[in-house]
Amino acid sequence: MEIEGQGGGGLVTVVMSGNQEPRRVVISPDALNEGAEMLSDLVTAAMQDAYQKSTDTMRERMETLTGGLNLPSL
Repeated sequence: MEIEGQGGGGLVTVVMSGNQEPRRVVISPDALNEGAEMLSDLVTAAMQDAYQKSTDTMRERMETLTGGLNLPSL
């Protein structure tokens, strides 16, 4: 499974595995014109977005797998 996170409306895309391992970073040529500090912020935002989506996806899958088992903290 691969999960994508984006920063800057798609200027930067980070792809993570379902285990939250970074797979690749795609940077739009337009993002390169923003300067180093802004590019760093865009990459960070994309990483945070991918992490959140990954966490949400895993939580949903665990709820589906454990549905009806009434396990605490799930």
